Amino acid sequence: MKKVVRTVTDILLIVIAAFLSAVALYTFVNPANFAPSGVDGISMMVQKLTEINMGYVSLAINVPLLIIAWFFISRRYVIYTSLFTVVSSVAMIVMEKINMYEYVTDNHVWIAVFASGIMLGVRTAIMIRIGGSTGGVDIIACIVQKKKPYMNIETLISIFCYVTIGISFFVYRNIESVIMSVIQTLIFNLAMNSVLKTTRNAVEVRIITSDPEQFKDDILLNLKHGATLMDCKGMFTGEEKSMIVTIININQMDELIKLSRKYPNSFVYFSEVNGVWGNFRWRKHDAVK
Repeated sequence: MKKVVRTVTDILLIVIAAFLSAVALYTFVNPANFAPSGVDGISMMVQKLTEINMGYVSLAINVPLLIIAWFFISRRYVIYTSLFTVVSSVAMIVMEKINMYEYVTDNHVWIAVFASGIMLGVRTAIMIRIGGSTGGVDIIACIVQKKKPYMNIETLISIFCYVTIGISFFVYRNIESVIMSVIQTLIFNLAMNSVLKTTRNAVEVRIITSDPEQFKDDILLNLKHGATLMDCKGMFTGEEKSMIVTIININQMDELIKLSRKYPNSFVYFSEVNGVWGNFRWRKHDAVK
């Protein structure tokens, strides 16, 4: 039952992300005459040059990539990304057909930059959170990362995105369009990271205590995370102690601090970690292994 609820929830989130994407691109980016970074930007430029709706262009680019990805990476990732691509592309096609509202302005064009940057950042964060992507260069990155796990994919993605922005100058013939694209990309990254910060970031916690058994139930049963136990010795007192090392979600820190108040003779310190790989419980209802 939980699996069904989770799947339905993920599908609803994909639909929301897809509509956020379509509204951002159709309502704000298109009338403002600039191109976002990545495949969205390529689709927008092709639409500008050919008047073919970018929904069709997005499908033409992403479908072959998704077919290739099916044989190399997670099926769940491909299915979620495919659903996003189809819904967002169809939404943009329908918006054009019904002549949906577009934010057209000469005096407040930067509103379009900020609004679209925030919306696209949020939609990307939603897709990352549920284990999918918004397609395009992210699919290529996943395939390359699968084959070459130690390659710095983030740098390659950034280069591709800014090359796309540079090419947009020759389409829009306006340096202001390039500046708008760069600023939108910065806003996009800020919005995406702010959403992911509370859901994907983790915290390394170290607890110095004389009786680690006190913390055992709180960490394993209440926080539902594993831990590593090490012997240590106080440099000043020479007293033998234990150190508990555990990784928890950042939004569990308040709960851990409240639990630690039961043990006044313990010392707790923590720091954010940049990434976690392996058996880690990201969601409240994930199975504990």
